[in-house]
Amino acid sequence: MIYAALYTYDQSRDDIHEVRPAHREYLKGLLDGGQLLASGPRGDGALLILSADTVDDVHELLAKDPMVTAGIVTHTDVEEWTVVYGPWS
Repeated sequence: MIYAALYTYDQSRDDIHEVRPAHREYLKGLLDGGQLLASGPRGDGALLILSADTVDDVHELLAKDPMVTAGIVTHTDVEEWTVVYGPWS
C-alpha cells in the first residue's frame, strides 16, 4: 500500500538546519530500501510518500526519523493514498 505522510515542523526551532543532514541520510536509507517513494519540503513541513504493508509500519518508520526524534516534527498526518495514475499505480 502507498501512504502520504505530512510533517509539520516547529518553525521556531533554530536547529532544523543542523538536523537536516541526518534526516536526509535516514530518508535516503528508506529510499534505497524501497519504503520511501518520494519526499520533499512543503510549506511548514514536508510530504513523504511511502510504501508499507500497514499504517502502523509507516508510523514505525517515521518514529526513527531524526527530525521526529529531535522534536522538530510537531505533527504527523498519515493517510493511505490510492494512486490512480503515475509510476506507483
